[in-house]
Amino acid sequence: MIIKSSETKVEKGTLALVLFGPVFGLLYIFLLPLTAAITLLLAIPEYASARKATVLENSPMCITCHTSKGLEKIFMNRERLSVFVYTDDFNNSAHTFLRCTDCHGKVSMATHPGRAFASRSAFELETAEVCGNCHTDRKLRANPVHAYLTNKINAPPLCTKCHGAHNVKRIAEWRPAETGNQHCLICHEQKISKRLNNGEKLSLYIDETLLSASVHNRHACSDCHTDFSMKSHPLKKFDSSRKHSIAVSVACKKCHPDKYTAVSRSIHSTMVREGNLKAPVCTDCHGFHSVGPKAVYDTMSGVPCRKCHENTFKVYSQSVHGMARTSGEHKAPLCSACHFAHEVEAAAMTDKIRKACLGCHKEAEDAHKQWLPNSALHLSAVACAACHSPDSEKGIYLRLYDQNTGEPFTEEQMLELLGINYEGLSGRMDAHGDGIDSSELWNIVKQLNRKGADARITFLGRMDISNGIDAHRLTIKKNAVKECYSCHNTNSDFFSSVTVAVVKADGRITRYDAKPEVLGSMISMLSIKDFYVLGSTRLRMLDWLGILMVFGGILLPVAHITVRILTSPVREAKRLNRLRKEGRR
Repeated sequence: MIIKSSETKVEKGTLALVLFGPVFGLLYIFLLPLTAAITLLLAIPEYASARKATVLENSPMCITCHTSKGLEKIFMNRERLSVFVYTDDFNNSAHTFLRCTDCHGKVSMATHPGRAFASRSAFELETAEVCGNCHTDRKLRANPVHAYLTNKINAPPLCTKCHGAHNVKRIAEWRPAETGNQHCLICHEQKISKRLNNGEKLSLYIDETLLSASVHNRHACSDCHTDFSMKSHPLKKFDSSRKHSIAVSVACKKCHPDKYTAVSRSIHSTMVREGNLKAPVCTDCHGFHSVGPKAVYDTMSGVPCRKCHENTFKVYSQSVHGMARTSGEHKAPLCSACHFAHEVEAAAMTDKIRKACLGCHKEAEDAHKQWLPNSALHLSAVACAACHSPDSEKGIYLRLYDQNTGEPFTEEQMLELLGINYEGLSGRMDAHGDGIDSSELWNIVKQLNRKGADARITFLGRMDISNGIDAHRLTIKKNAVKECYSCHNTNSDFFSSVTVAVVKADGRITRYDAKPEVLGSMISMLSIKDFYVLGSTRLRMLDWLGILMVFGGILLPVAHITVRILTSPVREAKRLNRLRKEGRR
């Protein structure tokens, strides 16, 4: 019976082991890693605390003094540097496991304090060199961005300039902590630069104070620098700093499409497209990171045009408009008032400036009517500056004009119509090389009208300033030219310079010298419309005919009276005879 009872217990134990053994095995498999993980997590803080304690314990003398606020080091040049160490910063840094002497290896208790340095920079340079003991050049260059920055001209010479001294953090902790623009300024607030393909130095430094004061202070760097982000930093290459500026200015289109379109049609953009890299783009006028409000550019000191047109601006500043501005008259026009800001076009020989003048001086047309005969024709054929800049050199400009469209006939249209290139056109315009004469002028008009079935082409004459700078030398109203004799006389200097002006599609002018005689030739007058100045463009043949007509008009009644007097006896005798005959009847 006893044996049976024992066998029964063995069977029950075996059955329990079979039933619960796998369950306990599974629990063991899962609980063992969990127990290890919990043990590790509990041990790490204790380990870190122990390491921190070890640092402080290994440097008790250092910490005793350098945790005293107000402790400073004075250099030979009298500069001062705080040597106070925030233990919390150090304990939370990437170097928390190091001892003070691991970096400050040259410090000896036998001579410390007392080490002398010429300046603060000399001290910082020596202490930063120790970084290379752990962070070798090869390791640093493994990171392409870091290698790129340290290779550049004016790269920060000291590791501590970017990474700090006692509060050094790992990159994984450091960079993500800085968000937005501050992430970019980690590097770009340092005075670094890069060398371009042509050897130029391009500064990559950004002054945060200027950036925060600009109208773009709420923009993120990536709003303009769209290819760059916290995860992407392509290393772009440029042939020159100028090409860099042109490339960067395209970013303005994103927020200012209307302004960018206007600029793209301007004379400035045309010049850039033709290869003139000196022509301005957005950043030349507005800057890069220090873009100011509109009011900044509407001042004598802030107008951007003077950067390129300094000589013209000097003349303008001495004009009636410039002096009014200087004296505080804010309504006086600046460059953009006449030439506009973004849609800058070539102004010569067009109505653009005249319209700008009349836009401000709305009473000018009526005022001219009070003293100027045929004022409408004068205002259309004579540029405002020709009279209001009395000391400037003037000349007559003959411009091809399509009477059907009311627009200038452009150089591009001429080339297409005549089937020639620019050199061929130059040959046609001045076949003899001594200035266009009357017959050449007439032949040009005939050829264009013969080949252009949809055009009625003629030359329009206009008196304008020969030198563009002089057009800005405007004087006060009382000094303007008002004497008719200044223009209306045979020897007027205003008509000694005659130019055929061919307008390009973008408004620029190609000038060809013409002989003054074209203004007084019967042949050329057939092609020159709406321009006639008594005493200068008068046809000599018509002058003689006019003289004959005047003398003829005077001589005819005199001769008539003389004949009547001389023949009066004969007529009286005839009258008496007639009376006698009638009396006989």
